[in-house]
Amino acid sequence: MDDVAPTRKRLPEAIANELQNEILGLEVGTKLPTENELASRFEVSRTAVREATRYLVQRGLVSVSPGRGMTVAEFDGRMIADQYALLLRHSQGSFVQLLEVRLVLEVEMAALAAARRTDQQLKDMIDTNHRLEQAVNAKAEFLQADLGFHELVAQASGNPFFALIVRPINGFLSEEYAAGPGYPSEATQTIAEHIEIADAIAAGDPNRARYATEHHLRRVVRNRARFLAAERDDN
Repeated sequence: MDDVAPTRKRLPEAIANELQNEILGLEVGTKLPTENELASRFEVSRTAVREATRYLVQRGLVSVSPGRGMTVAEFDGRMIADQYALLLRHSQGSFVQLLEVRLVLEVEMAALAAARRTDQQLKDMIDTNHRLEQAVNAKAEFLQADLGFHELVAQASGNPFFALIVRPINGFLSEEYAAGPGYPSEATQTIAEHIEIADAIAAGDPNRARYATEHHLRRVVRNRARFLAAERDDN
């Protein structure tokens, strides 16, 4: 009996791992086999298939909905963002510390973007900064353009791992900023700093891009730390 329980426990994970290899080669939205079909294919119970499906959902690889069944999901790092949220809620990390992670990563991303960006990526950055200027009095639109610019820099770095890391960070920041006060802080300054970053990337100057990004994000970290401290004092 001692050998049976671990084997049963591993079975759904083994099924999930095999399906994962197949899912990674499929397009987003592709409909996957039904629960009954998978149970027949793997010669297991529907319960084992359900548990395997839960693994795939947890990994962000599939979505399950009534009527459609299981389909390939867009892997956007949402699960990583949920982990950030849990860290903050359990006081193992602070919002400012998350901003510090962003600072460390994006300084070098900008330097790489200055060396690797495409003309289209540069155009997208400039267009996003124009949207930022036009949305200075509209918080939701400003936030979307603000974080969108940083994601474009990650993409322009030419390293897909950076984009995968930045996307969930931005997703979490978006929720936090949208839900509470204190954003945007010094919107005009943010616009000017974004333009300077884009100009440095356009010039193909990694050192200038690195400096401009660090200057911008350090100011963001300082301002957010001051805001949160003032908020604590008021309470």
